[in-house]
Amino acid sequence: MTPGALGARMSGMTDSARSPYGSPPGAALTGTLEQAREHAIRVLSDGYAYDALTEDEFEWRLGQLSGTSTPAEVQALIADLPAPGAGATPPPYAATPAPSEERIRGLMSDVRRDGVWRVPQLLRVKATMSSIRLDLRQAIIPAGCTIDVRAIMANVAIIVPPTLAVDFDVTPIMGSAYSDSARAMATFGAPHIRVRGRAFMAEVRVRRREPRY
Repeated sequence: MTPGALGARMSGMTDSARSPYGSPPGAALTGTLEQAREHAIRVLSDGYAYDALTEDEFEWRLGQLSGTSTPAEVQALIADLPAPGAGATPPPYAATPAPSEERIRGLMSDVRRDGVWRVPQLLRVKATMSSIRLDLRQAIIPAGCTIDVRAIMANVAIIVPPTLAVDFDVTPIMGSAYSDSARAMATFGAPHIRVRGRAFMAEVRVRRREPRY
């Protein structure tokens, strides 16, 4: 997407009341310019991690951010993106099949997925200097689900219910990889997932926790 086209897209999506992906009005307008930029970096990182931004868009907006001189200019760069931790209302999953593949990316950010959400058949997780937490206790998990993790100087935690069977095959390189799900006995007919990947100077862990309601 060219800068001109991106600017048109941004100018047409500044009203968060019309778009579920809009930041709260004036979210970056309070405080100093430095604080506004720090807020914008968090918003852009989350947008990139959740595929709301392509890599080119992400890099272009970061470049434009360094040239901003007022909080209002900063807000214009992120007006069409959700605030950190915010998002649109999740769609009803029961009537839709699991997606074949999705990606979750973290770049110097904190990324979380919890509550009711649909896990794809293949979930690719890429964490770079980030913390990513995936809570599967209320998730809808398809049969034969695979979570592929690539962690670099990051922390990836996958929370599973006690009855979920997990095949764990993550190779640590100057890092750690551990699953305590091996101590659990899976319930007959319960979903089964595979966690694979590499952890370079990083930590990847699968933890068992009781479901929360």
